[in-house]
Amino acid sequence: MRLEELIRTVDANINHMISLSVLNLAQLGIKYGIFKIVASRPSYNELLSQIRVPNKPLLKRLVEHLKALGIIEETPNSLILNGFSYVLKFPKEDYMLLLSDWIPIWEEIYKMIDFALISYNHPYVLMDFDKDADFWDIRLSSSFHSVYREGILRLGEIREDSYVLDLGCGSVSPVYFGKFISEDGKYLGIDYSPGLLEIARSRVEREGLPVELKEMDVALIKPRTRYDVAIMSFLLEYVENRREVLRKVLDALNSGGKLIIVDAFRDEFENIEAMEFFEGLNSSFVGYPARGEIKRLILEEGFDVSFEDYGKSFLVVKKL
Repeated sequence: MRLEELIRTVDANINHMISLSVLNLAQLGIKYGIFKIVASRPSYNELLSQIRVPNKPLLKRLVEHLKALGIIEETPNSLILNGFSYVLKFPKEDYMLLLSDWIPIWEEIYKMIDFALISYNHPYVLMDFDKDADFWDIRLSSSFHSVYREGILRLGEIREDSYVLDLGCGSVSPVYFGKFISEDGKYLGIDYSPGLLEIARSRVEREGLPVELKEMDVALIKPRTRYDVAIMSFLLEYVENRREVLRKVLDALNSGGKLIIVDAFRDEFENIEAMEFFEGLNSSFVGYPARGEIKRLILEEGFDVSFEDYGKSFLVVKKL
């Protein structure tokens, strides 16, 4: 697959994930009687009290996301329903780019909402990186994730002697990138989930790959080695102090080194708030970053860099 097609595939599938999320949010509004109650113009507190679910904070977050999509509007005295229509777009040029194996995963996440409205700690809510490492490994093993990894490989021009720093590496990327690195290079994968790292380590050892794995919060990294490529794939939505992490990573890059970021940038994807609601079942989730925000933070830290945008979801930062 050509690089351009890889990038278009990632973008197209994120768009369809968002579309499914919008429809699922609307379905939840009907399922839990939110729209019916809001039609009578209740106050915010009246709405929350009339819907009998134990987890009121999650219910409130659901209402906030319906507001963000413009379906519900809050006036000084009440909530009101806005007219709402949503067009599901399937451009004919995207048909061959659609991947199917993330759909059943997303359906499971949708089902988790029912249990999360009872309690975030319900055993059927499987979004914790460590406790639910097996579920995350299934997600990370999907073809969607495989496609963007190949895009990273191409954009980073990763070779046998490359030094690669992978932040939030998860359970699959270490064995994928490790196969392209020889003893002359280095791959360091960092993740704070011991469960995901245990899965990754078993695969790396089975393949006999020159991969180093470290259990650590990315906010605490203090790299002592210089790297040619740093990777952040769907990481920054779990990072509160993005400025600090970006600064540490860029400090660790060689001159000419590349930081490759893959994410559902909120300034590129319309209605991203819908997907954020479901991803928010993970307590570490803080929201998708904006591409513009990342560029601003890097420039404010005084780095001499160039930026290259690829599609809607890839950003390459080259250290000059």
